[in-house]
Order: sequence, then C-alpha cells, then structure tokens
Amino acid sequence: DDACLSVAENLAPSELKKLRNKQRKARRKAELERQEKAEKAEKQQQRKAPGEEPDAPHQDELIPDKLARAEDPLDQAIKFLKPLQDLASKNIETHLMAFEIYYRKGKLLLMLQSIKRAYRLEPGNSDLHTCLVRFVELVSAKLDTLDAPVTDVIKQAIEPITLGRSAKQMNEDFLKMNGNSLPALLQGARMMYFLEKNRQEEAIQLATKLQDVTGINIKNCSRVLQALQAGDFGSCPQRIEEYKESSHKLLKYAEVFRPPPPPLQQEIDPSENTSLEIPVPELSH
Repeated sequence: DDACLSVAENLAPSELKKLRNKQRKARRKAELERQEKAEKAEKQQQRKAPGEEPDAPHQDELIPDKLARAEDPLDQAIKFLKPLQDLASKNIETHLMAFEIYYRKGKLLLMLQSIKRAYRLEPGNSDLHTCLVRFVELVSAKLDTLDAPVTDVIKQAIEPITLGRSAKQMNEDFLKMNGNSLPALLQGARMMYFLEKNRQEEAIQLATKLQDVTGINIKNCSRVLQALQAGDFGSCPQRIEEYKESSHKLLKYAEVFRPPPPPLQQEIDPSENTSLEIPVPELSH
C-alpha cells in the first residue's frame, strides 16, 4: 500500500484522476460479481427439494421447448441411448437405434458394434438387414480413406455376417429368401432403391405388394405407407394414393387408409328462391 501511495504522489493530477476512476470501477465490478454469486446461490438453495443434500449436484431444469429443439440432437440422443444399452441390451431395438444414431454421426466402428450386437439377438431381422446394407455400402465408399487398422478390424468382424458379399448381392439374396413376407419386402425394396435409383418402379411394386404375402396388417401396411410418404422411394404421389386405396379395401376400418370425406354440400338458404318450378300466373276473373 505504501508503494501505491508513493506512486500516486508522483503522478500528475490528470493521471491520478484516471487511476482513481479505474480503481472505483474495479471495486464496483467486484461488488456486482459478489452480489450475483450470492443471488445465484440463494436461487439454487430455493430450488432444492426438501431433504435434498446441500452438496447434491444441480440438475438442469426440464424446459419442454428447449428439449424439443436441442442444438445437438444426436449428442442428446446418445445420452438417451446409453442407459438403454445397459438396461435393455437384449432388446434388438436398442441396437438398431444405436446404429441409426452412429450412422448419422459417421462412426463406423460404433455402427459395427451395434450391428454385431443386433445380429447376435436376431440375425434375420428385416430392419437389421437395412443396417447391414447401408454399412457395407458406406465402408465400400470410404475404403480408400480409412486407416489400415480400422479396415482390418471391420473386415474381420463383418466377414462372418456378409460372407464377402457386396451390399447389392446381400439385398438380392435377402429378397429371394423373404419374397413372401411384407416386412421383409418393404426393407428389401427400400434398399433396392437406396442402392439403385433407376429401379424405383420395381422397388415400389415389391413394397406395395398385397397379394400372396404374409404380414398384411395395419402395422405393416402403415409402415409401407410411411416409407412411401417419407420419400424412401423417391417422389411417387400417385403410387401413394393407389396404395392407400388398395389397403383400404383390405383394412376397411384402418383410419390411416380411409379416404377423405366428401366435401359438405353448401346449405341452401330457405329465403332464397332456388326452386326450378315455373311460376303459374294467376287467373283473372
């Protein structure tokens, strides 16, 4: 402090004034920060539930709008996924969901992990087939850019499942083996269009087949309609309407396939003369 006083005494009046202003601002800023910390601590204490430990970690508030529009949806999805992988590891849906998340993040090894876990549970699952096809196609496209150790790990792990087949060959074999199952036809047809866009019509015909196939029910037919509407087969508005009409004939009480009601007829105002009768003139006496 004595040193500061000595420096202050040697300063010109204008410089001394500037120094005092800086010190005053610094004290004011420190006081504001102290007040903000005190208010924040008080609010946190008020939010604590009765009986909660004083040192318990603060949990983020569950704000619906914030949760619905996450800035990092894939990272948030992974947070949701982790408990499922621990608690529902024997449910194939857990691993199919994991694949979809990691596929969107481009994590090849985690995709592979998800496929292997799902394959151990249900190797013939139709949804798993789409994961396999997309994974093999993605690896094939990235092969030249992958590090050698990563390539070796993927090849060794996927070989017992793919048996060395390409994505296209795997899909053709899948369709041949499951040609009478609607869920399988849907996924095989989706992958057909995914791999070869020029086979759109053939793929749609397979997916919308409603004769001589098993699995004709509201759930499976609704999934076909959703795939058509989502653009999994490209743009096909006419085929969507045709499929809804065909499905309605088989599943008359399914709301999703029910045609829209006819437009209401405009009510006629009784005060208006809308009669087509020809007025009869009065007879003169």
